Amino acid sequence: MDTSLITASGLIFLGALIMLANILSYQQNIKETDRYTSTQDDKTRHFIRIHHLFMAFFLLGYLGVLYLFMTKVHTLSALFVSIIFLFGAIFVHMSVVIQKRMFRLLQAKNDHLEHERTRLISINNQLQEEIDGRIKAEQSDQKKSNFLSLVSHELRTPLTSIFGFTKLISKGVANLPQSIDGQNIDKIKKRMAENLNIVSNECCRLTRLINNVLDLAKIESGQMEWLDTDICLKDAVESALNSLAGMFVNNAKVYVCIDIPQDAPVVRLDADLFTQVLINIISNAVKFSEEGELSVRMSSHEEGVLLSITDQGQGIPQENLSDIFDKFYIVRSGDTLGEKRQGTGLGLPICQQIIKHYNGRIWAESNIGEGSTFHILLPDAIIVE
Repeated sequence: MDTSLITASGLIFLGALIMLANILSYQQNIKETDRYTSTQDDKTRHFIRIHHLFMAFFLLGYLGVLYLFMTKVHTLSALFVSIIFLFGAIFVHMSVVIQKRMFRLLQAKNDHLEHERTRLISINNQLQEEIDGRIKAEQSDQKKSNFLSLVSHELRTPLTSIFGFTKLISKGVANLPQSIDGQNIDKIKKRMAENLNIVSNECCRLTRLINNVLDLAKIESGQMEWLDTDICLKDAVESALNSLAGMFVNNAKVYVCIDIPQDAPVVRLDADLFTQVLINIISNAVKFSEEGELSVRMSSHEEGVLLSITDQGQGIPQENLSDIFDKFYIVRSGDTLGEKRQGTGLGLPICQQIIKHYNGRIWAESNIGEGSTFHILLPDAIIVE
């Protein structure tokens, strides 16, 4: 075999190696593509198979030509054909290399787009959080506006009553004659006593309103002074009920049932603030009950001791149960309690803040027309052994 034939055979063999490398490289490209594309249509798969077959055919062709060169082909023809086949292999190799580089560019572009998509999602989430925050702020502002509107009304009403009845009393005193029979004096004294009673009630109402605002502000700012003492739960309940005796007199159809054992546990907390919690809840129960039993029961709980205050009033709508402990929340007209709304919407939030201070929990259960139950869970940590 002369030099030209050996050279031709070497070139064909080199072309075959290049074609084999092309097939392997192409196969690697397909695998990389599959990593970044979840689906391929049937036509694309068909073309890929055909392309593989053509490349395998070319590889077999290179081996066949190599065999012919070594047996039957003329030397000059073999050299010419080998050069053409080598250029073909190089051409295919360049195509595969270009394809790989284009794929890498597309991959880099895809990574960039994926990064931008992630960034846009993050920005969108931030915008959504800002929108939600603004919605909550607007809702809070609306509640504050409602609160201020109601507070201004609540403040104006007792002040107007105090001012008016004070003028009536002053006028009555100024118009008292020097001498009058006992009967007329008794009538004047009775009327003045009734007026003074109204003034006293309105002053108490105004005091409660201002105290609610101040107490909540102190608790939230951390400026509240907690005067913890040991107090029996039964004594605390009785103290709250004694403070509300006047409400039960005015609403005689509501009667109290106390189910608390004599050996009720002693807890360590601020007696005045805890009594305020009981007063707020019990007074609400009386306020929104026409008649029936109001029960105060104590039971053991796996986390401590549970006080449950149940009334047989009109109940609270289910959609309002999650809101009644929110600041400034007031049941509006049109709700079940709308016609009897009273207060500032701060009583229950204050109760919640006080109970939370002692790591306890307070929640409500209610059904329309069946009444409501407020639960106060006091943890083991404040129970005095």
